[in-house]
Amino acid sequence: MQNLDLKIQEFNNILKNIKKKEAINIGDTVYGEVLVIKDNLIVVGVNGCLDNKKVLSPADMGVVFVKNIDSKFIESPQDCFAKGDIILAKVSDISPFEYKLVTNYPELGVIKGHCKKCKQTLDRKALLVDGKIQCLNCGTQQTKKFAKLVE
Repeated sequence: MQNLDLKIQEFNNILKNIKKKEAINIGDTVYGEVLVIKDNLIVVGVNGCLDNKKVLSPADMGVVFVKNIDSKFIESPQDCFAKGDIILAKVSDISPFEYKLVTNYPELGVIKGHCKKCKQTLDRKALLVDGKIQCLNCGTQQTKKFAKLVE
């Protein structure tokens, strides 16, 4: 019995030291990794919030529907994102199972992209026109919805 009490006390000490998850609010800007790309949406593993006050669980997921990717018409999410890209997105709605995200503002989108062919990290210096970028490793040109960096 004393051994069980010791284990309970140890468990309670661990719980006290874990930071409590703060709620993400509508309008917060989050960053995360593109995990899944479907015909009409992408699934993002939300890793953090830009104000650095939020502690997120690894299970936080966000969804960006194709109509919320850009202000112009996008036929398919594959035209803007690739699996493994790190993106900035804004929370537009919160449901019990995921965050509804949007990237249809200039300052939102890919902040770290990877070549779809050779998987190398893309260098923003290789940006061409109309959202196209050329991989400096293999020369492949592809389209990404890059976030406009504010200086």
